[in-house]
This record gives sequence, C-alpha cells and structure tokens, in this order.
Amino acid sequence: MKIRPKGFLAKDKIDHDGEVFDYIRELHEYLWRWVYTVIPSASGNLNDYLDIAVKEAEHRAEMGAENPRAML
Repeated sequence: MKIRPKGFLAKDKIDHDGEVFDYIRELHEYLWRWVYTVIPSASGNLNDYLDIAVKEAEHRAEMGAENPRAML
C-alpha cells in the first residue's frame, strides 16, 4: 500500500459524518474481511497485512487454482 502522511483523513480534511468517509470505512471493513480469508491470524494495522495477503492470493492462484475465486 502507498504510505500516506498521518492525518490525511483528519476531520479538517474530510467530514467524518459524511458519505465519503462512510464509504471509506465500508471499504476498509471489506478489505479486512478479505485479508482474514487469506491470513486468519491478522490483527492490528491493515497496512501490515494487505500487501502480504495480495502476494499470498496471487501465489495461490499461480499454484493451479482454475478458479481463484474458489479460494475465498
């Protein structure tokens, strides 16, 4: 994941009660759900696991899964 500066989603930059922030929160939850399917023991900061989970999923797909979606 791209490294972003602290506070880039601060309240003075984006309305935390608005639709955009709600959408970001929803996507964050979906990313965690996906990471858990690949790394069940993941916890803490999503940034610590997302790239690892992507590489693992790509590796599994390369190892012969005819339908990579079947892995999920």
